[in-house]
Amino acid sequence: MSLKRRLLHNHTQPTESEAKRLNHPGEKWFTVEVHPPQKEITTGLENFIQSLLEIQTKWFKTRNVSPTIAYEIRRPRPDHLRFQYAVPTKRLERKVRTQLSTELPRIEFSEGVDGLPVTSEDSIGGGTLNTGFESWHPLRTDFDRPPTNGIAAALHRHAMQDTKFVIQILAKPVGGHSLQNWLWRKQAYHHRNYLRKEKEKLWGSTSPTKRERRQAHLIDNKASQSRYKTSIRFAIIGADEYTPSRVMELAGSFNRFENPVSNQYFDAVTIEKLQQNRILHFAKSVADRQLNAWSPQFRTTSEELAGLLAVPDLNQENIRNQRQ
Repeated sequence: MSLKRRLLHNHTQPTESEAKRLNHPGEKWFTVEVHPPQKEITTGLENFIQSLLEIQTKWFKTRNVSPTIAYEIRRPRPDHLRFQYAVPTKRLERKVRTQLSTELPRIEFSEGVDGLPVTSEDSIGGGTLNTGFESWHPLRTDFDRPPTNGIAAALHRHAMQDTKFVIQILAKPVGGHSLQNWLWRKQAYHHRNYLRKEKEKLWGSTSPTKRERRQAHLIDNKASQSRYKTSIRFAIIGADEYTPSRVMELAGSFNRFENPVSNQYFDAVTIEKLQQNRILHFAKSVADRQLNAWSPQFRTTSEELAGLLAVPDLNQENIRNQRQ
């Protein structure tokens, strides 16, 4: 065993009071569980994303106070896989139901759940996903079927039966005129210009390749659109020392978002800390759906986010689809 593995913890076991706190977070969210229609879904949810995420600013548009939306894929037990949206206001909950019914007419809803399905007898750990390159390089978006099918398939009832999962995707629109937004856009356009210009080499200058021109076009297109701060986190319960392996297994189901033109991909990181209570802080952040320091953030367009927040259309044994 390496020195790093001896010093760092990748899971911890909560006390009874800590487990109760993770089961019942403090802030009230409005959750909507969705039951996919029993047919192939060929339409995307880009219109749903654009209508749901609202830009709100204050202090002369320098502070972004837009609401955050959460999309969660939860497996509290192997035979039950649920998909739900969570929003901070009742008004946004009505929007979720109305807009999803418009995009997917035969979809059904029920009330979702809060917190994490953990007890004092369970271990808990987790991981995060972040883009491998700067997020002005776009993710793949050209899908014929919902890309979340691969995530749902990785959580079928025979997979990792000893482990409970919560996959959480948080999104918040980028708004206002903050320094951070200005820097992101400036760096994106700087890289676009670099790709477009001639490259000086020892044997003379060369024109940009066809691939570089395509990459420059993708960056220009993304930088000119409305964008969303996005974070992907895994809460992994009951895996004990196999937590890092579970993180990598879940991360593999996101490989379909890799873009062969822009070279963008997802990089997985297991939460490893010297102090075990720091892992509990991460778990509380997931339970509270907080977009904070425990949430590595990258930026997505509405088209990219629509793929990440898509409703799967698999007819899988542990998925509760619409009633016949």
